[in-house]
Amino acid sequence: MPQKESSVEHTLAPLPEIWKKITALDYISDVSWSPDGNQIACADASGYVSIIAAKTGYMSLNWHAHKVGTLMARWSHDGKYFASAGQDGKVRIYDGASFEKLSTIDHGGNWVEHIAWHGQRDVILSAAGKQLKLSNADGSLVQNFTDHKSTIADVAWHPVVPDLFATSSYGGARLWTISKHQHKRFLDWKGSLLNISYSPNGKVLAAGCQDGAAHIWLLPSGEDLFMNGYPTKVRELSWDSSSRYLATGGGAEIIVWDFAGKGPSGSKPLVFSGHESFVSVLKFAPQGLRLASGGIDGNVLVWDINKKGKTWLSSDTSEVSGLSWRAEGKLLVASYASGGLALFEIP
Repeated sequence: MPQKESSVEHTLAPLPEIWKKITALDYISDVSWSPDGNQIACADASGYVSIIAAKTGYMSLNWHAHKVGTLMARWSHDGKYFASAGQDGKVRIYDGASFEKLSTIDHGGNWVEHIAWHGQRDVILSAAGKQLKLSNADGSLVQNFTDHKSTIADVAWHPVVPDLFATSSYGGARLWTISKHQHKRFLDWKGSLLNISYSPNGKVLAAGCQDGAAHIWLLPSGEDLFMNGYPTKVRELSWDSSSRYLATGGGAEIIVWDFAGKGPSGSKPLVFSGHESFVSVLKFAPQGLRLASGGIDGNVLVWDINKKGKTWLSSDTSEVSGLSWRAEGKLLVASYASGGLALFEIP
């Protein structure tokens, strides 16, 4: 493990539950909120998409979106459009209110593992294998990005510069602008990057690695830092809204790096212990210092990063497959491998 401070002391309390229901017949692969906060979308391994009323947990709509598993389901920035991505190599675009199908983006036989709507425009990135496309909501191609020599592991829009985004794969991260076919910058790393995440201020790009490490680049200089010693692959990354804290998984403990002052170089991270097995998902609230974690053990915990803060706990028998906060940071939805969905309200 990374050199670390002693575990942060917390007072445990039950996590208040609004509702909990079985909403899918299979593993829920993605869960997300509508921009207005009234609906929740979940995608499942049987190829279905379900739309849930947040207030009641009632399933208002459910359809077979993909012939095999549905991997992601997301609204556009203003809720005008909705997209699903599947193992059938398709991205389907729908009306964001009626869910009438409008168009299809075809990636051939490769699974579409990642989609990401632009934060201001009605265009969407989709990644399948080595293919990366930027498309309009009507399905027409805006740009085809052809520089990838290995499978694209993740995509992330820059939070400050609207038309800049990053991709990760074996060998490093690439930075792109939507006006160019080729990447504008390559951040080299001799290993496999599983995921990437920009800090909210856009000054740091973090990556979780296949070899049990976290890698970060300071931007624009490109100076890099490497934190190793995690028990397993680091698939979980989350920044707090101030860009000060980066939470990482890669084991049963949550390792939180502090970027204040000179940053994490040579420092000891905060450590949060509470899961009985590996962490499966991490999500900071949109504001403040509350961090939600889900585990293979079925536990959902909400931590206060402040030392000696309160921690809320909810237990289930099924692995937590996803977590998503509503925009105001008071409501948290959790999805489970069993097909269950639960909504919590944080005091």
